[in-house]
Amino acid sequence: MKKYAILSLLLASCCYFPVRAQSGIAEVLKSIEANNKTLQAGQQLNESQKLEAKTGKFLPNPTVELNQLWADRNVGGNSYEFAAVQSFDFPTTYFNKNKLSKLKINTADHQYAVTRQEILLKAQQTCQEIIYLRKQHALLEKRLHNAEQLEQLYRERLALGDANQMEYNKIQLEKVNANNASRRNAAALRAQLELLQSLNGGLPIEFSDTAYAMPTALPAYEELESAYLAADPNLKSLNSESESAQREIKVNRALTLPKFDLGYRRNGGSSETLNGFRIGMSIPLWENRNTVKQAKAKAEYAVLNLEDNTQTLKATLRDLYLQAQALETSCNEYAQTISMQRTEDLLNRALISGQISMVDYFVEISLLYDSIQNYLDVEKEYQNVMAQLLQYQL
Repeated sequence: MKKYAILSLLLASCCYFPVRAQSGIAEVLKSIEANNKTLQAGQQLNESQKLEAKTGKFLPNPTVELNQLWADRNVGGNSYEFAAVQSFDFPTTYFNKNKLSKLKINTADHQYAVTRQEILLKAQQTCQEIIYLRKQHALLEKRLHNAEQLEQLYRERLALGDANQMEYNKIQLEKVNANNASRRNAAALRAQLELLQSLNGGLPIEFSDTAYAMPTALPAYEELESAYLAADPNLKSLNSESESAQREIKVNRALTLPKFDLGYRRNGGSSETLNGFRIGMSIPLWENRNTVKQAKAKAEYAVLNLEDNTQTLKATLRDLYLQAQALETSCNEYAQTISMQRTEDLLNRALISGQISMVDYFVEISLLYDSIQNYLDVEKEYQNVMAQLLQYQL
């Protein structure tokens, strides 16, 4: 397997795909994380959600009252009443509200992490698509150059009567096909580069890689699954929501307990002034009816939703893992097979010397180009699957 991997690397870097100076996907991801508009908006939303989570956990505003009473003019004795009152819930309510606030803040952070991971994964796969298209471009350029050389040669041979028109027409058709494929590749590459710039907040970004980074070896599935489930921000968010729902049960239970009023009261008039205090208590009969039942139902949903998402993620990981294993095997097989194929130069010499016919030549050259293209497709798909398996590391 190591031998095939080396052959694959040599094929990618030397035979068909020259490597330029690389700026690196990691640097691109750092730039996109700093400039992406969706992430910038997500940060503001995250801050808003945190501030919202901190509201509602404090004491209600105190109440200040002033009542002025006027007596009949003939009797006299006007009076007034002043009161300053502070209401508060049962003390355990504030403890549970503080705990709930922290859990909601954690949920907001995890939800932002989900958005961040999605954007960075998209950016990474866009970079991989750009690398794929540049590799394909190198192949198409080589194919076009080869067709142009053959066309010039057979034009001369046709003028000398050493070739027939059908042979020359086939070469022209090959050149047209190569030109068409090259134009489509160039358009696709421009689109991906524009997408990468868009992900970078519309700012220009340099990415010059023409080869993938050395692929990370697939770890044992159990190890991968354990690491993924522990780091996945979506599961963390759902788990935090489940804990919040459990804490909301306690908050709603506390809210069914009596509420209290405590304050200062002063009565004054023309004759004497009275000072005192005020104590009040609300009797919880109707206002919070069914709130605990509602909180319990919400908590049960959160638990089931977490379990469902966990099982779905495990199934997805298993499927991706099996795909990665199959694609890795296919990459090695293509690398081994292509390394043993005859190159264009050998096929051209055989054609010119008459060792093979024009029909045999195009069968052989088409098989070679198709095999290399299939190799590029499999290699790109393998890179994309690996990116999904390892996205928890972003």
